[in-house]
Amino acid sequence: MQQLEIALEQLTDKFPSKPYCSDDLSYGLQVRPKAIALLKRYIQANHPYYTNFLIFDLDSPTAYIDFFYDMVGVPTPNLIVENPENGHAHYVYQLATPIYNTDCSRPKPIQYGNAVYTALREVLKADNGYTGLITKNALHEHWRTHLLRAEPYTLKQLSERLDLTQHKITKPISPHEAVGLGRNCCVFHTVRKWAYVEIRKYRGKTYNQWLQGVIDRCTALNSEFTAPMSYNEVKGIAKSIAKWTWKRDSYCYQEFIDRQTRKSKLGSSKGGTARSIQYHDKRQQAQQLKANGMNNTQIAKQLGVHRNSVNTWLK
Repeated sequence: MQQLEIALEQLTDKFPSKPYCSDDLSYGLQVRPKAIALLKRYIQANHPYYTNFLIFDLDSPTAYIDFFYDMVGVPTPNLIVENPENGHAHYVYQLATPIYNTDCSRPKPIQYGNAVYTALREVLKADNGYTGLITKNALHEHWRTHLLRAEPYTLKQLSERLDLTQHKITKPISPHEAVGLGRNCCVFHTVRKWAYVEIRKYRGKTYNQWLQGVIDRCTALNSEFTAPMSYNEVKGIAKSIAKWTWKRDSYCYQEFIDRQTRKSKLGSSKGGTARSIQYHDKRQQAQQLKANGMNNTQIAKQLGVHRNSVNTWLK
């Protein structure tokens, strides 16, 4: 029992500081500080921007027992959180290194993680429609929690016992293939590329207008998934994209202004050269008149130009 408590404490340390939670999913979700959320039956285990856990929903009445009799060779989950009333359970695999889903993230780890997630889901025969946002709270007395492994997994350790090809690991994630991690990756990296160009249309508008535009775009892409993410997940991704591009655009826009200024100066320089050639003859005349004893004012009047021009020519 003490080992289970220590393992659960280490696990919950990875939970978001203000996760979604609920005692009854039919009444929706609430955002609460972790200390309060841990008292609820259901809780959000993964942060919106990084994944510490791969979680699967098994709707079999013998979901716990099946692991020992029907899943030979399948990686052992760290936890199985079972519903004692119907036997349904969540299988939880903890990752040693989180998979990040931010604008700075490299796509390869996310593609690798998605390939592992998909392969695990297939061998576990888990629910395809489960989004992974909310899981059974392993600390809550309503569930029966089984600790099977205390050590977190690397993706390499998980993939060693799964049927993964290099093609599955490295190929881009399309909307009709996106599940689990792949949905976040697909939405994030598809919409952010769109946003870098689209934000130009929102210069002079408010941030909220831009945010709503990004949310609409993310929602439209999410609707193409076989198992769409919840609106809150989509909104979280949209906020990340909108905030990043909004802040970055001011810099890019200033860069644009600087480039235009440099081009303008270059054009002015060319125009100045042309005008200088145009007045070449008058400059020579001014020098000759000066040599003949005329002052600058008289020369300007003679040539029909401003006295300052004559002053410049004769320097």
